[in-house]
Amino acid sequence: MHRIEAHQIYSTCRGGATSHYPEHVIVSSYEPGARTVEVTGHRGPSGGLRFTIPASYFHATSSTAAGRRRITGYYLTGTLDR
Repeated sequence: MHRIEAHQIYSTCRGGATSHYPEHVIVSSYEPGARTVEVTGHRGPSGGLRFTIPASYFHATSSTAAGRRRITGYYLTGTLDR
């Protein structure tokens, strides 16, 4: 698993919101070794909503080591300037 840190931006591997989570999320906090990641996401005009998502959903890239496209989870797309 790659290193998850606060202020990282992730997008869904499928491209689009899921039934439970938004398309793009920003990591609010994560303790190394924790099973969940606290994120802020955007869903419509209501602004940022907080979610807790399993850490296993977060990946460094949108493809697997074998080169196949991931169909579930989030992949790293950037970092917020602090």
